[in-house]
Amino acid sequence: MKNEYRFRMASQNDLSALIALRLAYFEEEFGTLSSEQLNAIRNQLPVYFAKHLGIDCFAFVAEIASGEIVANTILCCEEKPANPFFPNGKSGTVLGVYTMPEHRRKGIAAALMQQLMEQARQQSLDVVRLTASAMGRSVYAGIGFRETIQQDTPMEFSLWQER
Repeated sequence: MKNEYRFRMASQNDLSALIALRLAYFEEEFGTLSSEQLNAIRNQLPVYFAKHLGIDCFAFVAEIASGEIVANTILCCEEKPANPFFPNGKSGTVLGVYTMPEHRRKGIAAALMQQLMEQARQQSLDVVRLTASAMGRSVYAGIGFRETIQQDTPMEFSLWQER
């Protein structure tokens, strides 16, 4: 099963596949996006990946024998002033863990997450965070992620919606 796949860190040569999988993830997770949202995302992703991939953003992919990439996960690293939750000031966020439907339930996401966590260790991150979907919760728990209880209320101000 898992040995049908090759797992590796993505490179700049994989941008079109990373973008396609990210868009497939958005479609499945959020449904139909507006053309304005899609255009903004399609324009931003190549610029973002060209600037950050392999520096403070690490993507891991699973590919089949034909070379087609069928799954990915992304780790975005950031450095902030230290606090009690990350005393070295380094944290990571996992984004867009996605496997094409026909390749699910084969341990691919878990294998990719193991690679991602090894990269997190190499980057000396203090903490790695993610938001788990119902489908992914058991995968992440199996790796060692645990639910957090927040004393504060997360809030945001959406500048996108002001436009």
